[in-house]
Amino acid sequence: MVKAFSSELSSVLSGGADTIVARATAAGAGALAVIRISGRETGRLAQVLCPDVDIGTPWRAQFVRLQDEAGKAIEDAIAIPYRAPRSYTGEDMLELMVHGSPWIIETVVETVVSAGGRQATPGEFTRRAVANGKMDLIQAEAIQEVIQAETLWQAQLAREQLHGTLSREFLGLKERLILFLAEIEGSLDFEEQGAVVDLDALERTRKECVAGIDALLATVAVGVRVREGVRVVIVGAPNSGKSTLFHTLLLRERAIVTEVPGTTRDVLEAELEIGGMPVVLVDTAGLRESNDPAEVEGIKRAENEIARADVIIELISAGEGGQSFDSQRGDRRMPVISKVDLINGSKDGGLAISCVTGEGLGRLREEIQRRILAPLGSMGKKVAVNARHSRALGRARDHLDGILGLPREVAALEIRTTAEILDEVLGSVDNQEVLDSIFSAFCVGK
Repeated sequence: MVKAFSSELSSVLSGGADTIVARATAAGAGALAVIRISGRETGRLAQVLCPDVDIGTPWRAQFVRLQDEAGKAIEDAIAIPYRAPRSYTGEDMLELMVHGSPWIIETVVETVVSAGGRQATPGEFTRRAVANGKMDLIQAEAIQEVIQAETLWQAQLAREQLHGTLSREFLGLKERLILFLAEIEGSLDFEEQGAVVDLDALERTRKECVAGIDALLATVAVGVRVREGVRVVIVGAPNSGKSTLFHTLLLRERAIVTEVPGTTRDVLEAELEIGGMPVVLVDTAGLRESNDPAEVEGIKRAENEIARADVIIELISAGEGGQSFDSQRGDRRMPVISKVDLINGSKDGGLAISCVTGEGLGRLREEIQRRILAPLGSMGKKVAVNARHSRALGRARDHLDGILGLPREVAALEIRTTAEILDEVLGSVDNQEVLDSIFSAFCVGK
């Protein structure tokens, strides 16, 4: 992992002198649960909770008996002590593996709290890890993304970020800015000595810094797709088989399907995974002229979904002939001829499918997968910035625009400000509001 900085952050970030405790596994009953204790009083609290634990032999699993403050047995457990700084938080730590009984977990936590510990707040263990230089803020965000990953690409993106790939991109960009600052400040000395400053060289350096920012900003769209899902919208005329295809791709029923045109009046969404990517599949109302207020509203919502779509499956019923609507939607649009089991003639003009016989469905799935995975080919190092990073990079880019037209002292100040913005992203600047926002989304034991 990348260790970006060290522990000059405030005690508010690191949690101060408190020793904290919390369950680190999911809530509810289970076969096993992990309880974490972290802080300078870990050793003393460990002696209260499990007197036979050998704190002097860290990083080794030990079989211990847990007891409350009165000495009454609670549970047999596996205990692993850690010594600062070689622990997750960078502090002395104790991890206990117990049976996943809510009573056992609550009793252990209550015993630690009664002996002088404190219940951890959401994300506090990871927050201390950032404060103690065990990871940077980008990696801390990745921990939450690893936990929440439901697909291959979500897990891969989070893993690369956790391993420091994205952090190194930001650190490399900061190094270029520092070199740029050195050039700007050096040019001040040259001017004082009457030498000619190479403005072209300064502009080349500025453009390199901007290009680095732009390269990271270019990953935003892909990051949104991976984290939130690709929107695949099924559209077409009434009774063109939209809901039937919706069910076929989902392998389950979600909507009412009848022979009556216009059955679907609203937008229906369902999540699935295709090619390791999260996909939001959307079924819409049939597109046609109508005076029915409910149907008109459904068509309006369908049009809104078309505007948001990453991929549009435009169904054209073989039985009806002709297209459902005419649009210029570029690569997003996928014309698909449906209900081909009803005809014997030509099926040219697009993919031909039948949800009754299964004809063409394999090819349709392959084409959907090809389209949703195509943007990932340009990701290179498989990293993508999130919304917080994107906002900061936008601010950083603004500070670099046109700075060579400013007095050199002002230009140097702008470059320093840009570097400070990158420090905020990495977490080496204590911005309480940003930190609270990030860690409030964590579970209590992480």
